[in-house]
Parts: sequence; C-alpha cells; structure tokens
Amino acid sequence: MSAKRYEYARLWVPLYDAAALAVTRPVYLVEAGDGFEGFAAEKNTTLVGLFNDLGRVGWRIDLTAQRVSHPAPEFQLLIDATLDEADHAVSPDELAHAVGTGGDPAGAVTDFDVYGMRRRVRD
Repeated sequence: MSAKRYEYARLWVPLYDAAALAVTRPVYLVEAGDGFEGFAAEKNTTLVGLFNDLGRVGWRIDLTAQRVSHPAPEFQLLIDATLDEADHAVSPDELAHAVGTGGDPAGAVTDFDVYGMRRRVRD
C-alpha cells in the first residue's frame, strides 16, 4: 500500500510599480523545496486562469495571499531571466509567441502576493 504525503510550494505573483502598469507580460515564480522556477504566462492570463491551470496538475492554492514588500533583489533577477528566456525562444512551441518579443521589460518589482500551494502525492 502506498503512503500519501503532501508537497508544498508557494506561488509568487509580482506586482509592478506604477511606471510598469502597462506591461502585459505577466511572470510568476513557483518556490518549491528544490528551488525557484520562473515562468512567463500568456498576455491574457488572469490569476484565476493561472489557479485553474495549476489546479489541473493537482495543486490546491490558498486564496488569501501574503503581501511581501521589497523582497531581495534576487527576485528581480529571476523575473528578468524568465523574460529573457521567453524572448530568446526559437520554436513556435516555446513561449515567445505567447509573451511577445523583447523590448518591454518587466519593470522593477516592489511587491509580491505570495500564495501557499499544496498537492497530494503518492510515494
């Protein structure tokens, strides 16, 4: 009989400063036990849509976020690296078609909403 356990992570949703409100390329960070993964979402992705997508892979997301103001500069580096990776995608199956091409930076991130995530996994 297999044992059930829970995997935990946190979803970091960056909030842009006033100068960057026109940016239409959302980027999110998932913090799991093995580190961070950044990913750019399609221009029309809403937070509810993102929750739905993650829910299809078994994640349950807390609906109440914790606001983190002025996080470490490493978070901006992760966001920039994620957008750079999307900009340099070369195949149609990669993110470049969804998030646009280079030239529109994410802007300085000063606040994040952080949502707890969990999912049941089997050993």
